[in-house]
Amino acid sequence: MKFLTLIILTLLLGTSNSSIDPFLVKPFDTDNNYSRRDKAHYVIEGDNENKTLLVFIGGSYSNPKHYARICKHAATIGLDVISLSYRNQVAAAPLGKQDDPLVFDHYRQEICFGNPVSDAVEVDELNSIKTRLEKLLTYLTQNHTEANWGQYLTASNTLQWDKIVFSGHSQGAGHAAYLGKKEKVRRVVMFSGPNDYSTYYNQPANWLSEDRKTPIKDYYSLLHVNDNIVPFEHQVANTQALGLIKENQLPFLVGDDEVLKGNALSIDFNGLSAHNVPIGRNPKLPKIWEYMFIGN
Repeated sequence: MKFLTLIILTLLLGTSNSSIDPFLVKPFDTDNNYSRRDKAHYVIEGDNENKTLLVFIGGSYSNPKHYARICKHAATIGLDVISLSYRNQVAAAPLGKQDDPLVFDHYRQEICFGNPVSDAVEVDELNSIKTRLEKLLTYLTQNHTEANWGQYLTASNTLQWDKIVFSGHSQGAGHAAYLGKKEKVRRVVMFSGPNDYSTYYNQPANWLSEDRKTPIKDYYSLLHVNDNIVPFEHQVANTQALGLIKENQLPFLVGDDEVLKGNALSIDFNGLSAHNVPIGRNPKLPKIWEYMFIGN
C-alpha cells in the first residue's frame, strides 16, 4: 500500500512554477550525527514579502520533494518554504486500534519533540521535528546568507515560533496541529488530517480537545468528502474536537462558484486518490491554498 501511495503522490503533485529555484539539504549536512540515508529537506527562498516561513510536514513514507507543487506555489505568494525530512515511517491512523487512550498523544509528542514516551515510535530529540528544523535553519543562516533565514531563529538558535506557519498532509497535518497546541505559531494549515481517531474507543484522540497556545482562528483545514484512507466522518469528528467547527456541523464544501468561507473546508474534486487530492493538481486548489496560508 505504501508504495502505491508514493506513486500516486508523485503523479498528483509533480512540479510547477518553474521560475522558482528549490534546493535540497541533507540532514547530515546540518549535523553529522544524522544518518546519510535520511531523505533531503526541500527548501525554497520565497519573495519573503510576508516575513513568514511555511514548514510543510509530509504524510507517512513520503519524501519532502513529493510536495513540490504546493510548496512552489507558496513561495510565489511570498513565503519562505521548507518541506521537512523527518521520521515518518509509522502511520497515525492504524494506532486507533490500540486500547491505550494516550497512544496518539505520546506518538505526536515523541515525533515532534523527541520525548521518549511512545511505544509506537522511537524518535530521539535529535530526530524530532523541532530539532531537525532548528538544525536546518541554523545551516541555512550560515550557508545561504543572501536570504534572511536567521529571522526564524531566536538569538539562542531556537525556533521563532510566531513567524512560522506549520502545515502538513495526512500524518503531517496532525503534527502541524499538535505543534500549534504546544506553541504559539503564526498559523496551522492541515490537509487530509488530523487522523487521530480511536476506533477502539470510538472517539477523537484526547489531545485534539486540549487547550492550545495558537488561537483556533489561526487553524485551517481542508478535507476530501470521499477520503479513501481515513473515513471522512472520523476526520470531521477530529475537526470538531479541535474546535474548528461545532458538533453536528460539517466543513464548508467548496462549490463550483469557488466561494471560500470559514476555517474548515472540504472538497469533492475528482482524482486518483481522494486522500491526496487536497494537495494535488486541480486548478481550483491554488486559490484555496492561498486562502489557507495567508488569506481570510
